[in-house]
Amino acid sequence: MSDKHQAAFDVYTHRLIAWARGDDRVLGVLLLGSGADRARIDAWSDHDIAVIAHPEAVEELRGTTAWIPDAQSLVAVGREWHDGFKALFSDGRVIEYAVTDLAGLAAFPIAAAHIAYDAGGVVDAVGQARALTRPRSVSDAPATAAVLLVQLVVGVGRLRRGERLSGANVIRSEAAASLIDLIVQVRHPGRARPDPFDVWRRFEHVEPEAAAALDAFLARPAEEAALGILSLAEALLEKAWAGWPAAGARAVRGVLEGAGMPARA
Repeated sequence: MSDKHQAAFDVYTHRLIAWARGDDRVLGVLLLGSGADRARIDAWSDHDIAVIAHPEAVEELRGTTAWIPDAQSLVAVGREWHDGFKALFSDGRVIEYAVTDLAGLAAFPIAAAHIAYDAGGVVDAVGQARALTRPRSVSDAPATAAVLLVQLVVGVGRLRRGERLSGANVIRSEAAASLIDLIVQVRHPGRARPDPFDVWRRFEHVEPEAAAALDAFLARPAEEAALGILSLAEALLEKAWAGWPAAGARAVRGVLEGAGMPARA
């Protein structure tokens, strides 16, 4: 964390709070993401916020950007399917925001939040949200390993069928995420995940060498990436975990290193 970056982050935060205090439609402001964990603030940290408003003001605030500090510099604003917003300033800064009322806040999935402003009721609603929030579900290690192996075969099969985009996505996204889940489960049992919702976030903090190796494999052509994922899984898990499905891994390697279709009985 740089003092300069933290100071710049705080200046904008204070402007948001000053607006909220002066607008009687607003009950509170939450800082999420980096704003909820100041040790993570750096040059790339955006402002991820939730604005808590009186029920009758929610759609009004969602329908305009006039309340956002530096709104005149916004060059792109998108409303997402879940009624969150992503917005880009002309200098490259980003703000992600949601506008809701206390009842809506109580149903938010919240892992970490800093209450920057509370005119009443926000603390209780955040407590309810935290109590209801459930992390991303993850299968047990044997099931995750089996899924990983199948994903590699499916991904390569789609590539060889000509479905290049879909196959590459299965390998680089689905199979790679399963590998991350498996590494954390087997090599760090009982450890809290760096992000309860996103398997990819801050994996480098848990396994820096494995993360670097995986990143390098994912930069290769998709079939090579699949073989790299399998090789990394074997290197990290085969000797360290009695549950590693060695026979399954050998079968997958046979498919990946072969040029054609898997053998049919």
